Amino acid sequence: MTRDILVIGDCHVEETQDLSRFSLLSKHIVATKPDDIVIIGDFLTLNALSAWDRDKRKKMEGKRYQKEIEAGNKALDLLMADMLKLQKKQRKNKEKQYKPNLIFIEGNHEDRLTRYLDYDPTFEGAIGVEKDLRLKERGWKWVDYRDYHYINEIGFTHIPHNTVSPIAGKYHIHRATDCTVKSVVYGHTHKLETACKHVEGMDHLQQVLSVGCFFQEHEEYVKGRVTHYWKGVVTLHSYKPNRFDIDTMSLGAMRRKYA
Repeated sequence: MTRDILVIGDCHVEETQDLSRFSLLSKHIVATKPDDIVIIGDFLTLNALSAWDRDKRKKMEGKRYQKEIEAGNKALDLLMADMLKLQKKQRKNKEKQYKPNLIFIEGNHEDRLTRYLDYDPTFEGAIGVEKDLRLKERGWKWVDYRDYHYINEIGFTHIPHNTVSPIAGKYHIHRATDCTVKSVVYGHTHKLETACKHVEGMDHLQQVLSVGCFFQEHEEYVKGRVTHYWKGVVTLHSYKPNRFDIDTMSLGAMRRKYA
């Protein structure tokens, strides 16, 4: 039986954004009813902590952090709205409820908070992305940064790591094939790319997929830069362990279909 897995690339939610793309995504989820929904990491940008990345002497901007968390909660509310409405209707009609597995993978931007608390544990236990986005309450499973979540033996992670650091550069998609012998799906690069590799001694073809991103249409920080970002979501149709076909839905196509 084929398993359908919706993968949502880096969203980089910030407090000043128009979050209407999540209402469109909500409609897409109900229209396609995937078995699993995976947020692949960097759901938030956490600009409040970027100053700490540059200078450890600077402190977290607490008020801005709360605004970014509020935006993240609003985005999740919009993303889940149509699914919750459908479930309510199904309960009322005593029908089988559509309940996909919900996976939230921590990205390097969410990991900014972990690194900050390692430096200054003042807020340890009081704040945290998993806690502040109410992920357990919402039904999302949290996966730590650098860890893999496996569905039908396909590994999902924010970005594969080699022996030293996250893979990067022009040939990241090929470097990813050296990090594991299993098929792997990741985000981080904001690019839509795929590669395949036959691993000697294994009975499967290794597939590697970078899923692009789910940004708003215009991001201030990339203004004037050349980018190769692909914006949208990807659905994997996994028909046997380690193997999958893909369908893409660009943000533009989503707007044309659901707006």
